[in-house]
Amino acid sequence: MWKGKNSFGIVGKDGEVNFSKLERQIDTAVAADERYWTQNQAKIRAVTNKVASYEEFEEIVKASHLKPLEKGDRISDMDVFTQPWNVASSKDNYTFTEPAPSDLSTSTLKNLTQFNREWRKGKQPSDRFQLLLSMAEVDVLRVFHAEIGLGLLGEIIEVIQICFCEDQMEKVCELLTALPKCGRFDLSLNFLSQKEKLALK
Repeated sequence: MWKGKNSFGIVGKDGEVNFSKLERQIDTAVAADERYWTQNQAKIRAVTNKVASYEEFEEIVKASHLKPLEKGDRISDMDVFTQPWNVASSKDNYTFTEPAPSDLSTSTLKNLTQFNREWRKGKQPSDRFQLLLSMAEVDVLRVFHAEIGLGLLGEIIEVIQICFCEDQMEKVCELLTALPKCGRFDLSLNFLSQKEKLALK
């Protein structure tokens, strides 16, 4: 029977310890401690790497708990992805203005879910490359206004590297110019694998 101070409400009126509640409190404390040190290490890395702005510093800290995808782990393989990519951070502060209808729009894709569905249908790199070529800049900004999606940027780079030819230079340049304007592009860039980063050079 517990006779000490009942500071955390883990002891019932009968003096018995509620071990389930105690375990939950310990797990919460351990998780909080791990989160503190993970974020602290991210802050040190950000300062050491001399990030360009406070916003970039903040994004790095918010994403400190995320782990790089393993080979074969692609968010684009999911049927529908509705959960926020970063549940540990606060709500998104960005705002997006829907581009006005334009004759420049060459795609019927309206959002990331539709893009992912069509992207998965393309079994060959050439199929996926044609999907990319079908999108004007306004389509890219509409589909990826919130985020490109972890893993997807790397897939796009690999497809372009495999299928690119000079007669499509203008269209590919338009795509590569639009992507950095999309939501959370810098974070997606940070999560590229070494192979994908080499493909950019």
